[in-house]
Parts: sequence; structure tokens; C-alpha cells
Amino acid sequence: MATTSIVGTRATRVEAAEKVTGELQYASDLSLPHMLYAKVLRSPHAHARIKGIDTARARAYPGVVAVITAEDVPNLGRDVTSRGRAVLAPGEALFYGQPVAAVAATDLSAAEEALDLIRIEYEELPAVIDPAEAMRPGSPRVRAPLHEVDRSEEQEHATIDASGEEKQEANPNISQHLVFSRGDVEQGFAEADLVMEHAWRSSMVHQGYIETHNTLVDYDITGQFTVWSSNRGIFPLRAELGRILGVPETRIRVVGVEPGGAFGSKITPLTEGIAATLARITRRPVKLTMSRSEDLKAAIPAPQAIVELKTGARKDGTLTAIQAKVIFDAGAFPGGPLLAGCSLIGGYYRWPNLHIDGFEVLTNKVSVGALRAPGTPQVTFAIESQMDMMAEALGLDPMDFRLKNAVAQGDLLPNNRQYPRIGLRECLERVKESALWQRRSQRLPNRGIGVAVGGWLGGMQPAGATMTLNLDGTVSVQVGSVDVTGVNTSFTQIAAEALGLPLSSIRVRTGDSSSAPYAGQSGGSKTLRTVGRAIQLAAADMLEQMTRIAAEKLEAAPGDLEATEGKIRVKGSPEKAIGFDLMATLTTSMGGGYSPIVGRGSAASPPQAPGFTCQAVEVQVDPDTGALTVLDSVCAQDVGFAVNPMLVEGQIQGGVAQSLAIGFTEELQFDEQGVLRNPSLLDYRMPTALDLPRIQALIVEVPSTDPLYGVRGVGEPPIVAGAAAIANAVAQATGARVAQVPATAERILRAMGKL
Repeated sequence: MATTSIVGTRATRVEAAEKVTGELQYASDLSLPHMLYAKVLRSPHAHARIKGIDTARARAYPGVVAVITAEDVPNLGRDVTSRGRAVLAPGEALFYGQPVAAVAATDLSAAEEALDLIRIEYEELPAVIDPAEAMRPGSPRVRAPLHEVDRSEEQEHATIDASGEEKQEANPNISQHLVFSRGDVEQGFAEADLVMEHAWRSSMVHQGYIETHNTLVDYDITGQFTVWSSNRGIFPLRAELGRILGVPETRIRVVGVEPGGAFGSKITPLTEGIAATLARITRRPVKLTMSRSEDLKAAIPAPQAIVELKTGARKDGTLTAIQAKVIFDAGAFPGGPLLAGCSLIGGYYRWPNLHIDGFEVLTNKVSVGALRAPGTPQVTFAIESQMDMMAEALGLDPMDFRLKNAVAQGDLLPNNRQYPRIGLRECLERVKESALWQRRSQRLPNRGIGVAVGGWLGGMQPAGATMTLNLDGTVSVQVGSVDVTGVNTSFTQIAAEALGLPLSSIRVRTGDSSSAPYAGQSGGSKTLRTVGRAIQLAAADMLEQMTRIAAEKLEAAPGDLEATEGKIRVKGSPEKAIGFDLMATLTTSMGGGYSPIVGRGSAASPPQAPGFTCQAVEVQVDPDTGALTVLDSVCAQDVGFAVNPMLVEGQIQGGVAQSLAIGFTEELQFDEQGVLRNPSLLDYRMPTALDLPRIQALIVEVPSTDPLYGVRGVGEPPIVAGAAAIANAVAQATGARVAQVPATAERILRAMGKL
């Protein structure tokens, strides 16, 4: 790669000052004159028929301007298989917390009080809460049969070139069945010296963002909707709202607002459809914000998973076969991360014989969505726990066992596509050399160090960007992507590097859906690779225009010119130059003979660039109480090329923190009736700084084939391996194997035979 001076450096985040001073506005900060406040009445049952709704008393309450039910959403009946388009429950509540009615009032208190005045007659129906129970013949039906299924959210995160064979199921509770197969697994097990079978469970978890789902919608006299939302994609949201409202997309303007955290969520519109419907009915701005309890009850958490796994290996550690049954609990609407989970449970190691059955199963629980690298922490917990058990049974070092079998360029995914160049083995080697792993042999009492690998195949999507040369010689960059992780800082670096300008001369802004160039959801570890490449191409277009003008003015050949230090100059003759500010004057002055400089870049989907990680974790377990303390952690991640190493390290550390939380604290708990038992942060246990260890981030750079500096997606791989690493560390500390995460004190004691 050519020498760079701005990309690859630790530039400070461009929005840092706005955030720490509170000047940055989120959707929850916004308000408009004459704004109404909306609140939602939610089902108290996991499954019930709605026999009648009486809203008369609520409508008459002082301050109430409108009350809506499913009958007020005109397009609702056409698609109730999509959670985003099922704005209000149409005749049947499918999960505890599902929206049934909504109120808009002049103040929040009036809206909340009016909810208590709505009378709903329910007929409770059998609720199916466990996915394994839902799969059994004769199980009660979770919901009416499905027709077309919306899988846009899964596709926003993972774009996989080829999927497995999809099979039809007679059981209506099974919404998808995928099969991946190669070789002969029975022959593979016959050739193995060790065959191991085990079942693994992981729990439903919330993404844990600071700002809850919220939306402000204005509806004007021309029939135009303007939307400010915590959603992460202005163009996908515009398309979804068009379907919900039954209007052309051109009548909807979505303004890009930075969300206060997302971590995979905030793709499915949960508040937008209700707010927009109320705004249209009342002809006034409407704001709808979910409370923390509502968000925990009725957002789109990561799914529960059950994995039944059978693996075989020879005495020397060579793997022979894998057979897996992967079950994802999708909740009441389809859309679980089945494809990604099935692809990666058999995607870390070389398996000559492979058979994977994946099932997406409906239950009467809240529908699920994405949490960074959706589907992979769950399956990784299973395969990486089993890899450790196999290594121990064979008398092999767990790190060397993984190194022997880890995939590399040319090896096969379960869909039989070859991997491009990847850095999984390099990540394993970096962690093996770390001080944390080196002290594993000390075997201190009640302490253990575990390791696990993880990865993410990444999303792919076209994107565009524009650049405008301003009169003062600075450059404005407009994108259609929402800045969720500080990616606008990396965009600034890419533009500055391409144009030969200092960072202070570049301004990157997210536009709105009526003016910004297209971009997809900010998710799937694809935003830097897609929009960043479009910025690079827009810069090349801008320079080409400027070079033509400079060549004429300087009487030089275009090939003899270069852009550096805010000038277009003749190579080797720095005194012969035209500054960007003068170039702006030449192209914008009255009667000028040149067109304004506007660079445009459009990038098709880039080549797939999977990213891998290896994590090691040290824990201590109290043998009497089962209490687990995480003492230390290290994570090596292949990022291809770190455009901003400081941001990359932050992404890795944040992902590891969430992965550890999946491993030892976080879990949405439902009772037998499907009611969430812990709908507050007092009971839903997110770790704090006091619970987390030092997290050492090791950047590995194995360049991909991506034309943008060989980068790979960064945000999702670091969340994948932590839960498995914790379980493996607990096994070393206690000699007992926890088969379900989070590894709570109760589960640890039970595994130790003390309960």
C-alpha cells in the first residue's frame, strides 16, 4: 500500500467536543412548536385474542387529541408478518408488551393517564415460550400462518454470497429451515478417535444502548412527513414508512440524527409508524419515546439459541466431522440471524465432513433483532466450548489445537465458498504471545484463563458520496449514512488523505433522504468500506476536475500535477501552484468560465472481507458462592488496515465488554406465561466499569482485497468470542463445564454439583 500521512493515524473524533459538552442533539432532545406526546398501551399477555377495544373515555380525557388502534393504520392488514409493519396488534397480541393502542396528548402526563382509561377485552390463548417446545409436533400454534417473510434486517448486517438449502416445514412454528452439507459426516465420525456430543444454550439479551427508541414526526399541510428518529438508516426507514403509511417515498423526508447507541438495534421501525400515523391524524408534530422499561420489554433483543453439537477428531487433533442442530428463537415475528449463525458455526475450522441444520422458530416472546454480529456469539459459545473440551480430552493445548485447524485463504465456508485472504491464524498467534496467555500454565487456585475465536463475514451494499469545494478552500462532504461509531472521523481522514488537505479543512455531514446520496443502514461492519470508498471516488472526481483547470492555468500536463497542502501544484516546482481557495474563486466567480467543483462518488458492493478475532479471558470463581470475577482480557483482531487506530481500539474494547456481559451477567428472563421478569436496569444486569477488567486490544493488519486500503469491518467481530472464552476460563478454574450463558453463580454451582 502507498505511504499515507493522515489515514492510519490516531485522529481525535470530530464530534467529540459536541458530545462531551452536550451540544450534540439526539432525536430525544428535539421538540417542535405545538408538539404532541405519544404513549403506547401494550399487551399484558404473551398471546391473546383482542375481542374489543373501548377508547371513548381516553378520547374524552383533557389534553388528549387522538387515540388510535390497528383500525387506524390503513396498510396494517397487508403485512402482519413484519414486526416493523405490524404497527399495532391487529386482532391478536403475539407477545407481552406488543403495542395495541396509542394516545397523543398535549403533555406526557395526560397521554400516560389516558392509557389507563382504554378498556380492552382479551381472550387468552396458549402461549409457547420455549423454542424447543414450539418445534414439537402438536405444539400450540404461535400465530397465524406466515406468507411473505421480511428478512431485510438480517440482510442489512450479513450479505453472504450463497446460503444453504432451504427446506419447507409442516410445523407452522418453524419459520425457516436451512441445511448446509458436504462430505459424509457418518464416515467422518467413523474415522475419528474422539466423538463428542453436547448441547448448549445462550440467553436472550438486550443491546444496552443509552438512548431508547424514539421518533419525532411532523406532517405539514402539503402532506409531507418529516421524520427525526434514532433509527440508523435514513433511506431504509423512508422505504419502510412509505409501506406503512401507503404513501410514495418522496412524501417522506428522514433527517439523519446520530442515535445514542444502537449496537445492532434501531433498524426495525418501532416508534416511527405510530408517531407518523398520529401526526397524520392530528396534523401536528408527534413525539414518541419508549421508556427504559418499554424498551427492555418490546424492542428487538438478540435471540436465545439452542445448539446441539456433535464433533469428531483424530488423536493428532485433526478434525474429521461436525454435525450441528442450531435453533434460534425468533420471537413472534420471523427475522432471526439463522444464516449468519449457521455459516459461522462451521466456518472457523476446516471440517471435511459437515452437516448443519438451522431452524428459526417462532415463540410468543418479543421479536428479535441484531446485536453486533447477530447470531454468532450464540453459536460461537457452542463450538468454542466444545473445541476446548475436545482439546482437553485429546491432551492437546487448546491454542495449538485451534491453530492446527483454523481456516485460512482458500478454505471452505459451510456454503462451500472459498475464504478470501483472512487473518484468523495471525490473531491466534498474537494472543498466544500475550502476557495473559503466557501465564496460563501457572494454574492458580480458583483461577482460569480461557480462549476462543470469533468472526464476522460482513455486509455489502452500494453507497454514494458528494464533495463540494467551498469559497474558503475547505471541502464539504455529504453522506447518507448515520454516524453511529465515530465513522465520520474516519471519513474525514479518507477525504483529507485523498485531497491532500488537513483534517480541519474537511467537514463531513449526514444529509437527509431528500438530498443526501444513498447509503444503507449503518450496520453490518460495512459502513466504512462502502461509504468510505464512495468518498475516495468522490475525491478522485473532484481532483480530476481541479487538475484540468490547474493544467490550463499553470500550462502543465495533468500528469505533472499533484494535490498537497491545500494546493494543486507542479511536481518538483512547488512555486507553481493554485490553492484550493483560488480554485473555488475561479469556479464560482461572477462570469467565471469554469463549473463549480462538485465531486461525486458511487461504489458498488465491495468484495467480502471477513474479519476474525481471538480473545483470552482470565477469571476467578469463588468455590463457595459461585461468584465470578473477570480479572483480565486480551483481544487480537484482524482489521485489514486501521484507518484510525484509536477508534479501532475503542471498537474492540467496546465489543469485548459486551461479549463479556453476554458471558456472565446479561439475560432477559421470562416466566412460564411469557411475561418479562426483569424489565428494568435494576434487574437486567448490565456490567459497569467495576465489573469489567482491563481490555487489551491488539490490532492485526492482514490487508483484504478491498480497494479502500485493504480495510475490514471492525465493529462486530470483537463481540463474538467473549462468552465462550469466559466459559472456557470457568472450566479451567473449577473443573466444571457451564452449558448455558450467562455463567451466573447459580449455573456455576450447579455445574460443580453444589446445587
